[in-house]
Amino acid sequence: MKNSLQSSSWMLFSVICLFFSGCSFQDHVIPELLQIGTETVAYNDGWNFKVRADKLGDTPVTEHGILYLAFFRASNDNDYVPRIEHGSKIKFDGTLVLGANTYKYTGNAFAGRYFFYYRAYAIKADGSVVYGEIRNFTF
Repeated sequence: MKNSLQSSSWMLFSVICLFFSGCSFQDHVIPELLQIGTETVAYNDGWNFKVRADKLGDTPVTEHGILYLAFFRASNDNDYVPRIEHGSKIKFDGTLVLGANTYKYTGNAFAGRYFFYYRAYAIKADGSVVYGEIRNFTF
């Protein structure tokens, strides 16, 4: 009886070990997320915008740049959060790389405006959007 119980215990232990060895932790890998930041804009014969990429993540980026909302002095709009669906885009050329990604905007979108809010954005291949911090500039 003692041998039978001991052999059953070893059999149960072996089955449990076999089960856990078949479980892979690779199935539960958490993907690395994209992390971007908005750098302070500077003007020098054009607006020098910068998107800082701290981590590129596992999903490719299809588009990146700056979203902005520009206002006249007496604007009644009180939503100062640039988003894909609420704001204008300045698309950067090229692919997003680690570190600083710069773009010089020489258009006239800010002419006659009193202030604007802006932030970095990146659209990933799966359609999701990642945003940087919101910053503002007053003329």
